[in-house]
Amino acid sequence: MPPEKSSPDSSMPGDIVAEAVGRFETSKSAPEIASVFMKAVMPHCGIGFTAAEFDVNERSRLLLYTSMPEVFTPLDRDSAWWADDPVVAELGMGTLLPFNVEDAWSRPLASAAPRWEALTEIGLHRGWVFPTSKPGFIGGVHLIADPDNYLPMARDLGLLHLLAKYMHAFMTELDPDEDGGVVVRNTLRLPATVGKSRKLSPREVTCLRWCAFGKTAEEIALIEGLSPHTVRDYLREAQRKLDSRSQAQAVARALKYGVFRI
Repeated sequence: MPPEKSSPDSSMPGDIVAEAVGRFETSKSAPEIASVFMKAVMPHCGIGFTAAEFDVNERSRLLLYTSMPEVFTPLDRDSAWWADDPVVAELGMGTLLPFNVEDAWSRPLASAAPRWEALTEIGLHRGWVFPTSKPGFIGGVHLIADPDNYLPMARDLGLLHLLAKYMHAFMTELDPDEDGGVVVRNTLRLPATVGKSRKLSPREVTCLRWCAFGKTAEEIALIEGLSPHTVRDYLREAQRKLDSRSQAQAVARALKYGVFRI
């Protein structure tokens, strides 16, 4: 049964992101991270999610996790679905903006159609996909919408995309084993990061900390009295020093290493 609908959250987007990132930081397991994410997105009529990250050169190497393992574990074992899944194909084309899952599945290959039919039959056919792809990897979070109340999600795509990126960054930083819970499969086995390669400058720390609160480069520039170009340079350098493939992962690692607290 879908979870009970939540009332709209009156918090500001930055507050929602900051609270979620703080809880991601203290989460010790994949189920905890998934639970934090679901609590944050349920007011926007999200009833579940499934997410994956693939090696660009070998898509069978993947991390697949979901809040609905009872649904997606059997579907994963049924076939090599990543070979013909239209959502994976869309992500593989380099799409960076959220896209509607029904649009992606509008003309599925014959081999993939039974999977879509199964999801439609149980009411998991509405929602959006939030790309988390990074160089060398294809990734995305499919946030499943309440089929009877899916419009709020469409209004809040920016916030939900940011939450999805952070959730995914903390999940991959954890590099969880397949646990029979939220993690359906992990054959990716991301290499562990021993530590940051070089100390971050105070400006890099400040900009990255604002990033954790969901601020854009333009907003950080206004707050700190810098140009957006300079802020982006600081963020890129912080990302490089933390050996991260995305700003969200840089935030996750900075919190892990105690570079800053929120």
